[in-house]
Amino acid sequence: MAEKDLKNIEATRNTANQMTFYDQLIDFCENSGQSPFTKSRSFAAYAPRQVITSFLERYEIFKLVQDVPGDIFECGVGSGQGLMAFAHFCAIHEPFCYTRRVVGFDTFSGFQGISEKDRTSKAAHLQEGGLAFDTYELLQKAISLFDMNRPIGHIPKVELVKGDISQSLPAFLTAHPATVVGLLYLDMDLYQATYDTLHLLKNRLAKGAVICFDELNHRDYPGETLAVMETLGLPNVRLRKLPISANMCYAVVGE
Repeated sequence: MAEKDLKNIEATRNTANQMTFYDQLIDFCENSGQSPFTKSRSFAAYAPRQVITSFLERYEIFKLVQDVPGDIFECGVGSGQGLMAFAHFCAIHEPFCYTRRVVGFDTFSGFQGISEKDRTSKAAHLQEGGLAFDTYELLQKAISLFDMNRPIGHIPKVELVKGDISQSLPAFLTAHPATVVGLLYLDMDLYQATYDTLHLLKNRLAKGAVICFDELNHRDYPGETLAVMETLGLPNVRLRKLPISANMCYAVVGE
């Protein structure tokens, strides 16, 4: 079980001691004697520091756009932790803002379309099908349960878009031509997907909107940085980071 759970952990960035910690944490979670419901109510006792940090990062970013209209786009959903964090923040802080959707884009089958601009990476995961999260059906159920426990839950809040974003995003925008994006979270790692997303959405981000970059200046995933250079131009954006962040940074549009 531990091997399966750890398949998306980049071992080259972790010491043997850290990998042992993950093994022991998995054993603790599996053998705590507590029900899954009880563990969900006390998730801080079971989640590693990195997951708590990611949750807090998204809360700080959400606060930056709380008064900015537009959808929240998470490009690269993975396990859904970030997507559903944004959904909960919306339900708590703006429960009746029915025009804001939280939209998650992912292949749900790992990396697709690796280009030559990605290939300076030494990461073991950087291959076709790498970092695959087969979570589409699971997240659909999570979204359904989420809707049962929030105000105006009959109006959809969270939407999943499955497929290569270079094809799925144009189709989404054709179906929803009035889309405005208030928060764009980029976590696809690859050049082409990031380039196409920025190219398609840059005119749908008003001043004050926020763009988050999960792998900027990251040697394992160079494609994201190259795509940002070519679409936005680094001299045109003021990059910032949160004190708690290991790698995520962000820019406020028009700042």
